[in-house]
Amino acid sequence: MIRLGVTGTDTGVGKTLVSSALVYLFRRHGLRVAAMKPVETGDGDDGTRLWHVAGASDAVEDVAPIRFPDALAPALAARRAGRAVDLAALDAAFARLTRDRDAVIVEGAGGLLVPFTDTLGFDGLCRRWSLDLVIVAANRLGVINHTRLTVRAAESAGLRVRAVVLSTLTTDPPDVAQETNLAALREFAGAPVFALPFQRSTAAAASACNALADALLATDVPRSASRAAAARSLPSPDPR
Repeated sequence: MIRLGVTGTDTGVGKTLVSSALVYLFRRHGLRVAAMKPVETGDGDDGTRLWHVAGASDAVEDVAPIRFPDALAPALAARRAGRAVDLAALDAAFARLTRDRDAVIVEGAGGLLVPFTDTLGFDGLCRRWSLDLVIVAANRLGVINHTRLTVRAAESAGLRVRAVVLSTLTTDPPDVAQETNLAALREFAGAPVFALPFQRSTAAAASACNALADALLATDVPRSASRAAAARSLPSPDPR
């Protein structure tokens, strides 16, 4: 089973686009895919978007089991809401989602070390659920350091980094850092690096992420002919 956690070098770097694109592309390859946003804070709809692109067949309460109103790290948002992040409830939702599946994509909140509880960050959740990592990094000045720090933190936590996605966040003309970051990361990141040009929709991101999906699927188990036939009939991803 392919088990991936999608984290970022920061918040707002394109984790949901990459997560949604991978869910859609894995389904196109005939895999039975689950998606999950364990804790969502603020007024975003990341969990709902993942639920839709995964086929809307799972309970949305499992895909996005815990929500808090304040746009903060989950542990802090939980404190302000007077609640706790219930790890047992997350474990149960994860178990239901991954039953009889070929792949699962779990999108984190912010970066790898963002606290989900007082004692557990997203790195710990990935270790708890045996997730490999895809790191989404913002293409801007500082990304080399931010990416290397995230890779090093992942390795220190015993996690395998499968890929880094360099995400362009603006249509503005690139500066010299943005022009050179891809080559620099491919030299220094310590993991395969893929480029994601500026995108606004899941459909466009899916098209741009084909090489990433193919690399992640390179060691996957063979799919059956019936799954392949079903995959060909998938609708286009949510255009948002």
